[in-house]
Amino acid sequence: MNEEEAVSRVEEWLAGRGGEGTGALRVRRDYVVRATDGWNVTYNTVGWLDGTDPGAGLFPSPVAFVPDDGGEIRLDLELMAVSAAGGDSDAFTRWAEVVDPEFDPGAVPGLPVPKAAILRWEQHTLFGEPTGAVRANPEHRPGPRFSGRPAPESPVETLLGYLRVEWITPEEFVHWMLDLDVLAPAKDGHLQVRDFGDAGARFVVYTSEAQVPSEYTMWQRVQPRVLLRRAKDNPGVGLLVNPGRPETFNVYPETLRQVADLELPAGTERPESVGRPAYFSGEYEGAAIANLRSLVDQARDNGYPLSAEELTRYVRAATLSFERSRAKHDGRPLPELPEDLFANGLVTHFYDNGEPRPSAWTFGKFYDPTLPVGSFAYPRLLGAYVGFALGDALGSGADPADGLALGGLTRQLLFHTESVIRGLDPTPDKPEIPASLPAGGRPDGWVAKATEGAGPPPAEFSAMLATALAATVTGGVQGPADSTFYAMKVVRELVGSAAGHEVVHGAELLVNVFRAQLAARNGEPAVANFLEGFDEYSGEVGELVKTVLDLRNEVDGDDVEQFDSIGDGRTPLSVLGRALFAAAKRGYDAEAALALAARGGTVTAALTGAMVGARLTVPGLPESWLAAYADLGVVDAMAGDAFYYFNRFGLPREPEERRRWDANRYPRGDQ
Repeated sequence: MNEEEAVSRVEEWLAGRGGEGTGALRVRRDYVVRATDGWNVTYNTVGWLDGTDPGAGLFPSPVAFVPDDGGEIRLDLELMAVSAAGGDSDAFTRWAEVVDPEFDPGAVPGLPVPKAAILRWEQHTLFGEPTGAVRANPEHRPGPRFSGRPAPESPVETLLGYLRVEWITPEEFVHWMLDLDVLAPAKDGHLQVRDFGDAGARFVVYTSEAQVPSEYTMWQRVQPRVLLRRAKDNPGVGLLVNPGRPETFNVYPETLRQVADLELPAGTERPESVGRPAYFSGEYEGAAIANLRSLVDQARDNGYPLSAEELTRYVRAATLSFERSRAKHDGRPLPELPEDLFANGLVTHFYDNGEPRPSAWTFGKFYDPTLPVGSFAYPRLLGAYVGFALGDALGSGADPADGLALGGLTRQLLFHTESVIRGLDPTPDKPEIPASLPAGGRPDGWVAKATEGAGPPPAEFSAMLATALAATVTGGVQGPADSTFYAMKVVRELVGSAAGHEVVHGAELLVNVFRAQLAARNGEPAVANFLEGFDEYSGEVGELVKTVLDLRNEVDGDDVEQFDSIGDGRTPLSVLGRALFAAAKRGYDAEAALALAARGGTVTAALTGAMVGARLTVPGLPESWLAAYADLGVVDAMAGDAFYYFNRFGLPREPEERRRWDANRYPRGDQ
């Protein structure tokens, strides 16, 4: 028997043994050698041999012995993986796939690891010891959170994230999502179905409770496969997923016909259940919470439903705050406060004269009172202010375990915000601003009194970049002020004529970032996503953006080395670049982003915190940090005042309260 005959026999023998695609088996022609009484023919998978799928390789490489007498082919275990022609570097080793940490093997039972979710392959001995050899996966794509998507609230949202980053195909998404739970809302006892005429009908479903709008007070938790089976006699039925939310999409009937088998194997169908928001599981009465239903609905429409525990804390805190206000008005002794305000749902706001006023904490999920949506989303605006304050504290080296104090840079931000409230019309008719703005930090005002324990802001030009957030919030009313150019005029006035070009250009870039992040509709909360589509700057700022994105897109690059490589960490653009990098690369993880940014000091960490807070909002920040920040109520109050003032349906609609603000809380001009 010659070599070709031996190879031909092995190829026939392999035909019924391998997998498909990259898992198919192929002879290694360069490892076919003569042996005693036959031939040794080495083979492996197609994916390993041509490098398209190293993880599919067989190790040690199998060696088939083909006897000359035409006898049965068998594996030669002694020679396996060490060919007679020489040593095989893969002998007695295996290649282990290193999977992107964002792939959750428990989220979708049975879903194999997608090729695009594999970071690389690392070689190990059969005893599990790494050899140091690594094979990159050129097809890897960064995960959903890294790519700017929100945190998933359910397995089907996890799967949707995989689809959006192209880890799986649309057909694979539909195949796997059919067995995951969705929420089918009901009204008057009927599940919701939308009729699309000739295009068929769609069952309305939502991917998590956070997506269900407040118009629905009941839903059925059900597998789409079970839901669709009810309409099996009507082939024109599909799914309408998350209608009324930013990410609405259809699962079309034709797609279902291609991938769906509506019959479930025994044991895989789960019992259906009925769900309702936590509010409807309790009874809430009293003047202090007369508008509770409105606030609960607002939180739900914001995408942050209140848990039963949060409702309990809020009701108790609102009731206590109300009783103290009534007692103060009547001249009676005030009800006693609990020792730990935050644990009991309270934060400290302030009266116009600076006197403390414990108030119910909203968890960053809603604004009291409920207002029609303006240009900015309240949870993102508050998140930016709170994130800034936390970053300022962490950048000073403070440890949350020891408490976090309001820093001088945060005090300066609040002063800037006070300045724009006192100096600007909330609903201007023209995109013009006054020739000057009143100074913030009025000595007898509540802001100065509430923050008097803070130290001075950093004595560096980069500290003026904080003006960008205060300037951005002035565009909360749709109209002449709701534009980047208006906010840029404000920021130039706040930084002053003596500021250098780096401060001005850096603050203008931040205005663009914050406006995109705070936008109530179609916002770009992830910094990297915004920067990748931002091409309005050239020169030094344009180069800075390019540097940040290039470093961020080196997914496996060392964060600290990349961070430290951006300038000297002292000039305004270097500080800004480091803050942008920390937020762009790790903005989906508040702790990772701020631990990195804190290396650069208070300004870098505060700016990073603002961007991370705007993306994740307060519910996405560590609860332990919020509890450790003693002056949370000060920041909450100022952000709330800015939101209320620069909102067409806020203070501008309340003439009596507007007069009080103009006279006492935020006197106009230089009063």
